Amino acid sequence: MNKNQQKLAYYAQLINQIVTETEAEQDQMSPKFEELKAAEAAKTIQDFDAQAYQATKTLFTNGTTHYQQMLAQLEAAQAPARLLGNHKLLTSAFRDFTQGCVEMVASLHDAPAEFDQAAFDAAEAKQDAATTKLMKHIAKITA
Repeated sequence: MNKNQQKLAYYAQLINQIVTETEAEQDQMSPKFEELKAAEAAKTIQDFDAQAYQATKTLFTNGTTHYQQMLAQLEAAQAPARLLGNHKLLTSAFRDFTQGCVEMVASLHDAPAEFDQAAFDAAEAKQDAATTKLMKHIAKITA
């Protein structure tokens, strides 16, 4: 394997790792996210169990930290020249996604009574838009 092939193999491995770890984080957080969304829709978020709420916030905080670590890996990655443009777009979309996660954690505040629904919904929309871009750029990179 020549140097360019090695670089491509390493890069492909990194992208696969980031996709796999992102999916694992989302699978872990999704049930808690759905609980918050259900309480929000039912207008019962203020009645959310305080311990469960804090556990959710901790889970989201830890997940966001992991996303930030993956973002740092993407930013430091040496993409093959032919993938450089898509890599930059992928990194930008992952940055937006991670920022949406930061904003979602911030919307939770410290207690269910302090939940900021508008900020939570805006963060969700930001994550959704970034996820669409992520999928598009990953598809281009892996094609």
